[in-house]
Amino acid sequence: MQPSLTATLVATIENDILEGRLRPGDRLEEIALARRFEVSRTPIREALRDLAASRLIELRPRQGATVARLTAAEVMELFEVVAELEGVATRLAAERMTADEVVTIEAAHAACRRAASGADAAAYYRINGEFHGAIHAAAGNLVLVEEIRVLDKRLSPYRRFITFRPGRTQEALLEHDAILAALRARDAERARTEMRDHVRILGEDALFLAKGLRV
Repeated sequence: MQPSLTATLVATIENDILEGRLRPGDRLEEIALARRFEVSRTPIREALRDLAASRLIELRPRQGATVARLTAAEVMELFEVVAELEGVATRLAAERMTADEVVTIEAAHAACRRAASGADAAAYYRINGEFHGAIHAAAGNLVLVEEIRVLDKRLSPYRRFITFRPGRTQEALLEHDAILAALRARDAERARTEMRDHVRILGEDALFLAKGLRV
């Protein structure tokens, strides 16, 4: 079954936000979007309403639509929640993962190391997501994974900014080493703690936003 026009528009605009082509605070002009996609303004309005419902954009009377801009406090609060959820997912992965899932997680970790040695920061960011995603899949809890996915979309522009901060990649790799070691040992509690602390550190890095840095 083909996706509806509105669903296609939502997916495309959402991807622009998640990939950093649209940044927090950017305006989303209905006329410009209608011209870009060669459609009327009606499906554009429907798509923007759907994106507002997922809190990726903000709709304000007489101001139109903008990509959602979170305060530093909101970013940190979201990171706190995601850290706990990712910690639970990693604990479950340590308890439930199959031999094949271990191989997938290890392969994603190795890919992160290779990407970190290159100059393509965007490639590292994508592969880092695959490492986390492999652990989420091994948790075997679709409700938990969906909650992480929804919140992580809102954090994506900020997580991208923090990931690209000089020196952060090497720090993250060491944290990934600790997470993987705990998973290999099937030490569920240590795996939970290592992942929770890893994501919390990203939240602490978000304090840079409060000092006037903009994504």
